[in-house]
Amino acid sequence: MRFLHDDPNPLNVLEIRELDYLPSNWEKVDLNLQNHWRVQYNLDEIRKWIYNNLQGRFCVVSDTGIIDNKMEIVYKIGFEIPGEATMFSLGCSVLHEASPAF
Repeated sequence: MRFLHDDPNPLNVLEIRELDYLPSNWEKVDLNLQNHWRVQYNLDEIRKWIYNNLQGRFCVVSDTGIIDNKMEIVYKIGFEIPGEATMFSLGCSVLHEASPAF
């Protein structure tokens, strides 16, 4: 949980914190959200979690990947600071909530 009395993040103020492409030297986390029926909501919650809990630049991009011999859409979350990828993987509540069994 963030304190509301923190100094503002300069990257947020200048609106350059989130990129629309994934640089090749950034640490990335691959997500397969095809089993979830509310993909866009989950991506918005992931962005909100990153803005509230991390400090560095990041990106959320979609790509195609082969999963179980099928081409599917895979979302890649990239982080400029490698330690933030670990923090995201361990702490993001969206990644760890149980998906509904419909």
